[in-house]
Amino acid sequence: MSEHAIENCTDAHEITERTTDDRDQPLSAAVIEAVADAADLEPAELGTPLYDQIDPDALDNLFSDRHNGMARGSGHVVFTLLDYEVTVYSDGYVVVRE
Repeated sequence: MSEHAIENCTDAHEITERTTDDRDQPLSAAVIEAVADAADLEPAELGTPLYDQIDPDALDNLFSDRHNGMARGSGHVVFTLLDYEVTVYSDGYVVVRE
């Protein structure tokens, strides 16, 4: 997985960004890691399961390749987890905002 975590102070909000080039890693795993990074916790310590906010399987399938191998179009989904706003883009880019 290729990742970078960038912490910025924009409008007094912390932003954590994560991207993955590893299409074998589910987007749901990238989300959990990004939120854990933002919360300064280990993923297992989050306390709130991802499925309490969004179906992880649906998230993983939302931007996966089509059955014929073609990539799906661009898009994104936004939801909250803990006290963070999470935006997941079709290219595997995850942004977590406080």
